[in-house]
Amino acid sequence: MALEFIEIEDPVFKATCRERNEEDYVLVRCNDYASVPINLPNWTPEPICLSTRYARIGQTIKEMAVRPDDVWIVTYPKSGTTWTQELIWLVCNGLDFEKAQEVLLDARFPFIDLSGLRDLPEPYNPLRDALEMPSPRFIKSHLPPAFLPNALWTVQPKLVYVRRNPKSVAVSYYHHSVSLHCYKGTLEQFIRSMMNELVYYSPYHRHLIEYSELRYPNMLSLCFEDMKRDLPGAIRQVCQFFDKSYTAEQLGQLANHLGFDRMRQNASVNRRQWIEYNLQRTGRVDKVNDNDMQFIRRGESEGWRKELSSELIEELDRWTMEKVPAGSKYNSLFQ
Repeated sequence: MALEFIEIEDPVFKATCRERNEEDYVLVRCNDYASVPINLPNWTPEPICLSTRYARIGQTIKEMAVRPDDVWIVTYPKSGTTWTQELIWLVCNGLDFEKAQEVLLDARFPFIDLSGLRDLPEPYNPLRDALEMPSPRFIKSHLPPAFLPNALWTVQPKLVYVRRNPKSVAVSYYHHSVSLHCYKGTLEQFIRSMMNELVYYSPYHRHLIEYSELRYPNMLSLCFEDMKRDLPGAIRQVCQFFDKSYTAEQLGQLANHLGFDRMRQNASVNRRQWIEYNLQRTGRVDKVNDNDMQFIRRGESEGWRKELSSELIEELDRWTMEKVPAGSKYNSLFQ
């Protein structure tokens, strides 16, 4: 079997997973990884935390056909994915702001792993949509390299990877999990689970390191914090990667469209319908306008400073130091 599902044996997790709504969590090992072009000696991918639902789609993703004109974006969750998806799609589609407004981002850029994490209402099926999409397809995933289609490594379409500081990811991922995965624990519990590699798609550090070591010439690597500091520069990078050219005025329009306030109010990207669906399904309709429940919540590069205790900040820093010791060539990935 390409995919092996392993029960989580951590005694604290087993004793408390029900109260946090994590009963479906499982470790998944991919044993079919020989085709991944990675520059890590004797590399064996670690199991990652997913849902038992992933058994429905995991093999289909591994075996899916890949097209030369596909465009893929991969990130660890809450690393600036939606922001970058909108940027990529517009750059590749002639800055068609009208269509971007009319057609939901989820339809333009399906998230193929999603039905492997939670039950979706009919007829929503992003993996099926991606398989049936006319070319050129735009495809989103949070999976580490070993879990992506084997054909990706031979066909080598355009691939964009985005990373983000671990403390920013941790806080944003907590709020995301509460609103969209119906997580019932506290911020501190979530962060401790993340440090124990027991949230969806963890281990976090291995995710970033493995993508940094891919021998994949058709990949663009971006950083959320760099995009926040210099969005016009990031836009130019993306345009160059996709061999697209626009006037200064057009690039200014694109930067304005991608501004945080505009993105937050943009119904085609803010997933308001998913927030409302989940809150209604779980009896939390009173929180529908709560800022922390919104998919695009703050969009800050250092918003974690306002939410994390000094103790948690120190623990997160120690966690990264343990995974990536000082002097490692990977230190810059986690700043």
